[in-house]
Amino acid sequence: MINMFQNKILIFGLLLFKSSYCTEICKPKIAVIGGGIGGASASHFLSDLFKDNLKIDLFEPKQLGGRLANVKIGKNEFEAGGAVIHSRNKYMQDFVKLLGLKKNDAEDSSTVGIWNGDKFVIKQSNWKIISFAKMIYRYGFEPFTLDRYDTWVLDNFEKIYNIQDSEIGFENVTSLLAAMNSEFPDYLIESIKNNLLNKGISEKLIDELVQATLVVNYGQETNVHSFVGYVSLAGAGANLWSVKGGNKLVPENLIRQNNRINVISSQIEKIRLILKNQDSIQYELSYREEDNPNFKSDIYDIVIIATPLTKDQENSIIFEEFPKETIYNIPGNYQTTVATFVEGKLNPLHFGLESEIDCILSCNPNKTIISSVSKNNPVNDFKEEDTQDVWKVFSRKPLTPTYMRKIFSKIGQVEEIVWKAYPHYSTENRFDKFKLHKGLYYVNSIEWAASAMEMSAIGGRNVAILAYKDFKKTCSTPKGKKIEKKNYSTEF
Repeated sequence: MINMFQNKILIFGLLLFKSSYCTEICKPKIAVIGGGIGGASASHFLSDLFKDNLKIDLFEPKQLGGRLANVKIGKNEFEAGGAVIHSRNKYMQDFVKLLGLKKNDAEDSSTVGIWNGDKFVIKQSNWKIISFAKMIYRYGFEPFTLDRYDTWVLDNFEKIYNIQDSEIGFENVTSLLAAMNSEFPDYLIESIKNNLLNKGISEKLIDELVQATLVVNYGQETNVHSFVGYVSLAGAGANLWSVKGGNKLVPENLIRQNNRINVISSQIEKIRLILKNQDSIQYELSYREEDNPNFKSDIYDIVIIATPLTKDQENSIIFEEFPKETIYNIPGNYQTTVATFVEGKLNPLHFGLESEIDCILSCNPNKTIISSVSKNNPVNDFKEEDTQDVWKVFSRKPLTPTYMRKIFSKIGQVEEIVWKAYPHYSTENRFDKFKLHKGLYYVNSIEWAASAMEMSAIGGRNVAILAYKDFKKTCSTPKGKKIEKKNYSTEF
């Protein structure tokens, strides 16, 4: 009886040891590099998938929010990065509701004109019926046809939400787009101009209306690929909104309110591959904390990169001890955009206007110098009395003081932000991957389809699904036992 009792205790102890060992190896230590919307959403969805069985160190050397940021002019703050969100962007809607944030609806009463440097090709009136008549007179019913094509793209785009709810992940951008619609991968290698010309849209509308949306949203023209062209058109439509207090509050609060995340204010200098055995890979990350010249390092099971890896970035990450054929220098460059905030009064005479309008979009930035100039509302939608208007000017190069005096009078405070805001798009055939190596993932691949807050959130959830499924296979497979692979990605 005693021996039987001792055996039962021994068996129970072994089971307990085995259980705690399995729990430990199935609780990954994860590094997320980047505190923008991509890194924040990846961390959020990883927490949903792993529940309490994970630990996340999030590395961000600057402020949380990434390219979502506010700028302070006088007593008010204004959107300096991504400014508007589409009403059909599900994840951004969900995040705002989850975090208890509030919305600012975009102004629909503002007057807008498209300027080619010589004249306004079209200018809205304060009377909607007159604006409608002007549009019909210049373009016929083509804008409605264009809107129908863009709505079709949005309808197919929304399929990604059900796909991701089913926890299906994709190893590359092409296969993710193909899951929305089989035609979408072809959109990456055809310019938006050719795409619309083939659909019967006139060159005049493309060179004016479509080009103006691309110039203001991406600082580029109609030679970009079709998918980003349609995203740009959607971003110029109706039913747009922003977050009260600034869109940066979404990534900030997704990170701050997640008790599974430890924020480390450091720049990752190096990622070293550690090959323990054929089935076990880890990564050593080296970083330097602020005001500390010495490097620190730590070991991680999963690494998610949520910051651009192109060579033109301010800080580049060194990859060590990876296979020689592995290349992590992502091809391409990011488009430099200058956002200049000017407190002052617009000079309508410079634009050939008799009176001021709220927003001017360029359809010929090589001639106009500016990409757009628009009157801005503060992020809290409250303007102090007796203060001047604040205008946001987008341009490809910094504005000279002489040029600013031409387009503004009574200039007060001026703030200039120069950044690499989004990829420089083309129709070059790319093979952007979300999964760079076993346990190593790259959120920003999705930007080469289109750069937008919702796209980054989709990319974040996609890598979270990939990381979760890959790690589950690793920690649940007995040593030496083969499991059937279920591949959700398609190589194109």
